[in-house]
Amino acid sequence: MKLIESKIITLSILVSAIFSIMCSAQNLPVIKKGGAASQLFVNGSPFLMISGELQNSSASTLSYLEPVWDDLNEMNLNSVFVPVAWEQFEPEEGIHDFTLLDGMIEKARDNNLKLVILWFGTWKNGYSSYTPMWVKKDIKRFFRLKDKNGGNLHRISAFCKEAMIADARAFSVMMKRIKEIDKEQTVIAVQINNEVGIKQDIDYGKESLKLFQSPVPTVLLDYLAKNKETLNDELKTVWALNGYKTKGIWTEIFGDNPSAREFFMAWHYANYLNEIARQGKREYNLPMYVNAALVHYRGELPGKYLCGGPVARVMDIYKAAAPDIDLIAPDIYDPNFKSVCAEYTRFDNPLFIPECTTDEGKAFYAFAEHDAICFAPYAIDYRTSNVEFAMAYSVLHELSPMILKYQGTGKMHGILREKDEKNVQFSMGKYIIKVNYGNEEKPCYGLIIQEDEDAFIIAGINFSVVFSAADEKNIGSIGQVWEGVYKDNKWVLSRLLNGDDTGHNRVLRASGRKMFSAGGESLMALAPSIYKVSLYNYE
Repeated sequence: MKLIESKIITLSILVSAIFSIMCSAQNLPVIKKGGAASQLFVNGSPFLMISGELQNSSASTLSYLEPVWDDLNEMNLNSVFVPVAWEQFEPEEGIHDFTLLDGMIEKARDNNLKLVILWFGTWKNGYSSYTPMWVKKDIKRFFRLKDKNGGNLHRISAFCKEAMIADARAFSVMMKRIKEIDKEQTVIAVQINNEVGIKQDIDYGKESLKLFQSPVPTVLLDYLAKNKETLNDELKTVWALNGYKTKGIWTEIFGDNPSAREFFMAWHYANYLNEIARQGKREYNLPMYVNAALVHYRGELPGKYLCGGPVARVMDIYKAAAPDIDLIAPDIYDPNFKSVCAEYTRFDNPLFIPECTTDEGKAFYAFAEHDAICFAPYAIDYRTSNVEFAMAYSVLHELSPMILKYQGTGKMHGILREKDEKNVQFSMGKYIIKVNYGNEEKPCYGLIIQEDEDAFIIAGINFSVVFSAADEKNIGSIGQVWEGVYKDNKWVLSRLLNGDDTGHNRVLRASGRKMFSAGGESLMALAPSIYKVSLYNYE
């Protein structure tokens, strides 16, 4: 009897342990597809990353970071991107220093912030400047990229297996450490290296040139054939010009041109990065992404930008070569913000912006128009005096439950004036909505959500909205406009905007609202207003 009871107890413990492990795995941060959009889930719930990235050297010591944590809270972030440099993490081969990693996780947790770890390993902005001294000095083992004249450049070659093995090993140790100490899931995602690529069309080292004359991998060719109708236009065009061949060396498939060399370099960078991700995920399966320095204009030649990096034109190559990488993310410093967002938003690649200029309007637009998972301006710790940005982020926190609810539904639009634009018009249900941009000297941005057939949420600043009926036989008009705020996810009325403030029910003017410091003693900024609008439609 005792033996049976013992076995039952043992089985019970085993089942309990398995269940615990399954629950833990299920609650890991993960990107899930829901409807037409993908969202990041943290602790089992969707999480909108209202974020920022620290300046590269800010996380090199805990003492330098100490005063930054309060500043991040005042900026109204819910998450922050922090670098971990390979040279500090593994100063001697096989000897790892967890001081910075452990300290940042602890301080982020204390300040109720989530972390994204930026692994500055083999490459940062294409250079190998964040590698340990034992890597930098050993040029034979960790060989460099070659220029046309056979000279070494300050970049480790993507064909260096020893470097890939060493990088992946160090990264795996870091991921294992995060799993050991981060029981509260403070770390929610990880970046694999940073803005990889080369400032020339190909690596002229012997390993590279030999492989360039070898057959294009079957995995890539199968992917191209399977996804022919949805391939990036530039990749598809180059492939088409060579007759959509499915067998041959790189120049036979894509021609003897800069594009073929770029596709070749992209394939090998992607394989390198995927091996790091693959080994890291074996230790701790967090969402992982790579970031891209952008192509500045269509037709720009590889090498003018970082050739081989995960730019939009080679996104399909990365998808084929790097299945363990969850996202390809654009670093957007380009003035054409809207077009970049559209280019990096795909059915297999939700928009995730890890670096950007500090422009609050871009956050509203990305979250609403493209169902973005994240918006994070670079060097956010240097932007703490930007009060307007902090207040706009505060309003985003108010709106985030609604944004998350309506992502992927097609019932949400972003508003952002870009360059010399005057207005924008679109349909939502049985209404035509025309947004007229306001004062050209001031920021102009916001969002519109359709809650019900005749009910809309409009948030923003410095624009006006005119509603009309989609059916030309009918008239669409404003019934009421309530201004208010969201507190604890509940709508709290502030005032009813009467006829004088709406042009007698003809127009909504999003003029912004005053927001004050925590003590309410001094005016902080003019922030986006939030309105609930009721419409009616009649013949």
